[in-house]
Amino acid sequence: MEPLAPIPFPPAVDAAEDMALNEVDVAIALVAHGAAVRVRIAGLSAAIAEAVAGIAAARAGSVGLRFVVERSSSGATFTVGPRG
Repeated sequence: MEPLAPIPFPPAVDAAEDMALNEVDVAIALVAHGAAVRVRIAGLSAAIAEAVAGIAAARAGSVGLRFVVERSSSGATFTVGPRG
């Protein structure tokens, strides 16, 4: 039996995933501070959306905001807000 390689925790985030999370953080700040009721982040690739959706949902939920992922054949859209 082959020895298993350790799984890095948390998994490494590449530049595209980091940029998507930065956009989520900005959307959260806009809604949390009352500058917007909801913010949509569109044009995400399906792979990036799958990689960061859980973290993004946790960040939005931690400040009491709704978080919705909409998937389509062309990619994904995140919607942050309104307050829950």
